[in-house]
Amino acid sequence: MKQFAAFCGTAVAVLLVLFFCVTAVSAFAPAFTGDSEAAFGAGSGAQPTGKSSSGADGSGVSGLTAPDGSGVVSASAKDAASGANDSRSAASDAFWRRIVKIKNILFFTIKQAFFSTVVALIIGVPAAFLVACRKFPGRRFLASLSSVSLCIPPLLIALGYVIFFGMNGVFNRTVMAITGIKEPPFTFLYSFAGIIIAHGFYNFPIIMRTVSDTWRNLPEDEYNAAVLSGAGRFRIFRTVTLFQLAPSIAGGSVIVFLYSFFSFVIVLLFGQAGGSTMEVEVYQAAKNTLDFKYAGQLALTETVAASLFVVGYVLLGKKGRRTHAGVSSLPPVRVHGAAEIAGLAVIGGAILLFLVLPLTAIVFTGAGELIKLFSQKSFSNALLNTVATSLGSASLCVVTAFFFACVARRADPYGKSILFRIVPLLPMAVSSVVIGFGLTNVMRRFHIAGTPIMLVITQASLTWPLAFQQVRGAMERIPMAVTDVASLLSPSRLDVIFRVQLPQTRRALFSAFAFCAAISAGDSNLPLILGIPRFETLSLYTYRLAGAYRFAAACGSGTVLIVSSMALFAFSDKLAGSGKRSRRE
Repeated sequence: MKQFAAFCGTAVAVLLVLFFCVTAVSAFAPAFTGDSEAAFGAGSGAQPTGKSSSGADGSGVSGLTAPDGSGVVSASAKDAASGANDSRSAASDAFWRRIVKIKNILFFTIKQAFFSTVVALIIGVPAAFLVACRKFPGRRFLASLSSVSLCIPPLLIALGYVIFFGMNGVFNRTVMAITGIKEPPFTFLYSFAGIIIAHGFYNFPIIMRTVSDTWRNLPEDEYNAAVLSGAGRFRIFRTVTLFQLAPSIAGGSVIVFLYSFFSFVIVLLFGQAGGSTMEVEVYQAAKNTLDFKYAGQLALTETVAASLFVVGYVLLGKKGRRTHAGVSSLPPVRVHGAAEIAGLAVIGGAILLFLVLPLTAIVFTGAGELIKLFSQKSFSNALLNTVATSLGSASLCVVTAFFFACVARRADPYGKSILFRIVPLLPMAVSSVVIGFGLTNVMRRFHIAGTPIMLVITQASLTWPLAFQQVRGAMERIPMAVTDVASLLSPSRLDVIFRVQLPQTRRALFSAFAFCAAISAGDSNLPLILGIPRFETLSLYTYRLAGAYRFAAACGSGTVLIVSSMALFAFSDKLAGSGKRSRRE
C-alpha cells in the first residue's frame, strides 16, 4: 500500500511539473515562429510567404538572362530586387517598432509595480509597527487584515473600488450630497493613480504581516543597549531596528512587486487611461488581435523579468532566515505621544477609506441579492464548480508539495543549497495569463476544447510552490536526529516518510490545502482565458455579472466568495499557528 501511494504521489508531482513545462514552452514558442498561426499548427503545409516558387534559390526573384547568355538582369528583375529590399527594410522597421513597444509596456509594468510597492511600504511598515509594538483599540482588527491580499481575489477589490469610488459610487454621491456640487469630485479611479492606490492598499497587508512577525520577535537586549548609550527612539530605529527589519521589508516588497507586476483584472478595468501592462497586452494580443507571435514575445519578456525578481526574493529570504527563538523581546505598550496618535489616525483613516469601506460596500450592496442568487441555477452551478475545482486543485498542490519537500529534505537536509530554493519557486515567475495562453496554444494545436480538469491541473501547476513553502518549512523543523534515527530503525525510506515526515507535517499539509483551495476559488484569470464551454466558477460568474453592469448581483456573488475565501484562509492560518505552537511547547 505504501509503495502504491508513493508511486501515485510521484506520478502526480512529475506529471504536474511536465504539464507546466509544456504549457510554458507553448506560450513562448510563438515568439520564435515566423507566422502567427504557426503556434496553432495552422497552415503548416503552406508555402512560406517570404519565398517565391519562381526563384530557384528561393529568393523570390526570377533570375532572367539575356538571349545571348551573358547573364544581364532585366529591368523587371531589378524592380523585383528593389521591391524585396523595400520589403526587408519595412520588416526591419516593424521589428524595431515592436521592440520599442514591448520596452515601453515593460517599463510601464515595472513603473506601476514599483509605485504600488512604495504605497504598500508607506502604509505597511507603520501598520507593522502598530501591530507588533503598540496596544490600541482595533489592533486585532488591523492584524486580521493581513489575510486580505491572500484570501480576497483582486476582482473583488476592483469591484469594491468601482462601487465605492466610481463616478456614481458611494463616496462621490456622499460628497456631492454634502457639498451640493453637480459633478463627481473624485475621478482618480480610471488612471495610473487608481492602479497604484488599488494595488498598494490591496497588498500592504503582505508588508504588514511579514515585517510585524519579525518586529515583535526582535531581541530586547540590543534595544536596551542602545537606550543605555543615550540614543533616542528615532536614532535607534534608524541605526538598529531598520537594519534588523531590512530582510523582511525587502522580502515582502518583492512579493508585493510581483503581485503588482502580474496584476491583470485591476489594470484591465482601471488602466485604459493610464497605459497597459504585460499581462493585459498578452491577453489582448492572444484573444482580441490573434497576434500570437506578439503574445509569445510579451510572455517571454515578462517571464524573464519576473524570474529575476523571484531569484532576488529567494536570496533575500535566505539572508533573512536568522531567527531569535528563545530570546526575550519587547512587549507591546499603549500608543503614547502626539506623533504616534496622529500617525495611528492617518494610517487607520487611510486603511479605512481605501480598503475597509470598499469591501464593506460590496457586502452591503450585495446583501439584498443573496436570496435571489441562491435561487438561480446558474449561481448554484458556479458555486458547486468552485468547490469541485478548489478541492481538486488543492489536492494536487499538496501531493506535489509534499513530494518535492521530501526530495529537498533528502538532497539538501540543512537547507544550504540555493538551487533547491530557487527551482521549486520558478513557477511563481509565470503568470496565470501566460500559462493560460500556453494551454490555449496546446488545445488549438490538437483541436481539443477546454475542460474543468484542465482548469484544475493548470491552477495546481501554478499554486503548488505556495504549498511547498509551507510544507518544507514544517519539514525543516523536524530535527535531523529524529530523521537519522528513523532511517536506522526503518526497513525502507518509505517507512520514514509515512511514519515520521507525514505525521510531523500533517498540520502544514492541511494548512496548505486550505490555503491553495482559497487561491483557486478566487482565481478568475484562468477560467476567463480558457473559456470552458458551459462552465463557470464563482469568480468568473462574478466577473461576468460586473461586466454586464449588474453590480448588485455581482456584489452578492462577491460576498459569498469573500466569506468562503476568508473562512478557508482563517482555517489555514489557525492550523499553521497551532502547529508552530505545539512544536515550541
